[in-house]
Amino acid sequence: MDNKHSILIVDDSQIGLMHLENILQEDYILYKASNGVEAVQIARTEKPDIILMDVVMPQMDGYEATIALKEDMATQDIPVIFLTSLDKDDSEEKGLRAGAVDYIGKPYNPVIVKLRVSVQLKIVEQMRTIQDLSMMDSLTRLPNRRFFDMRLKEEWARAEKEKKDFSVILMSIDNLRAYNAVHGYEKGSEKLVAISQMIADSIVLNGNYFAARWADDTFAVLMQDTDASDSHSLAEEIRVAVEKDGEMTISCGVNSDQPAYYSGDIDQFISNADAALYLAKELGQNQVAVHAQMPF
Repeated sequence: MDNKHSILIVDDSQIGLMHLENILQEDYILYKASNGVEAVQIARTEKPDIILMDVVMPQMDGYEATIALKEDMATQDIPVIFLTSLDKDDSEEKGLRAGAVDYIGKPYNPVIVKLRVSVQLKIVEQMRTIQDLSMMDSLTRLPNRRFFDMRLKEEWARAEKEKKDFSVILMSIDNLRAYNAVHGYEKGSEKLVAISQMIADSIVLNGNYFAARWADDTFAVLMQDTDASDSHSLAEEIRVAVEKDGEMTISCGVNSDQPAYYSGDIDQFISNADAALYLAKELGQNQVAVHAQMPF
């Protein structure tokens, strides 16, 4: 697998494109566009790490293309470096207002080009690291509630569009506080990590499933194209694995439906899964309850 960063070079001059390609091709994956319209299309498809954008181009100039990129959620975070031989003060102010992060002047100095690209890529990596950490639970290394909520909206919309089944399992560790009181929080944390790994292992081969730590003692699994029967089976599989591991058990609440025909919204859907989880707890714990089968 190629771990090189990718760069989209945008210039209506073939000579300019070739010059930048000669400077950068050894170290980076390169995409090329000859105008702003083409640049926006390629950026949406390929998601390059950064874009080197000429300012003066026909059809859509660099300013207009950058504004279009910044207005699109799919491309708004891609840094744009302007390529220009225009008056620095006027073009720099206009470019920064459009959303550019830096400038490279023409004619190109290979050392300057490489340095400016390198600096922006370091910033990109730092921002991605920060974003990854903000989306991950520090103890279990599963995605956190913030990531879960974001992914939930995306997957719900996809299931609604494709008119497919959609399921959620909420699973809560039984009597975690009592366990911590007897064995200590460090031992309890070890069990949390072990259970999170069992959950992750149970979905690793299915790309339509997504697991997260939902709350202190609660985990969630989202399942595309999965009905109540299959989601119940997965919940039962995880419940049995935890029980066999010893010392702890979990209770699970399942909700399944088709978003395209569902009478409520996402919040109601999750609330129903939570209600099923509450029922599993009330019925004695260490079991799976399905909302569709609840007596109301």
